[in-house]
Amino acid sequence: MKKTLLEIYALAVCFVTVVCFAVALGIGVYDVIQIISPEFTLDSYKFEQHQSNEAFLKARDCNKKDKAVFSEEDLTKKRIESYQIAIKMERRDGLQSLSRAIIIILIDTIEKVFEEYKREKPF
Repeated sequence: MKKTLLEIYALAVCFVTVVCFAVALGIGVYDVIQIISPEFTLDSYKFEQHQSNEAFLKARDCNKKDKAVFSEEDLTKKRIESYQIAIKMERRDGLQSLSRAIIIILIDTIEKVFEEYKREKPF
């Protein structure tokens, strides 16, 4: 079963296309989860720093003097606003990454269709 160089090349291209498709699909699924539920995919550090006012101040390297400047109500408001911004950024990151994954999937699909067409009607 001797393979020609062209057959080996075609198999290699097919293998790389399938691997790229599988990786892009996996990334795309995670990105959809990130868009739908950004609280779930938010990294632990950002999530933890928004759970209490003390953690929020600690993450911002604020000392006791800085804490005295803000009332508890203002600090809670700033923490919640910061959390909303972090969630918004997480969702945006998911959208950007999903766009990249869709582009890769489209390129893989076009390449695979072209490869099948070429196999049926060689040049």
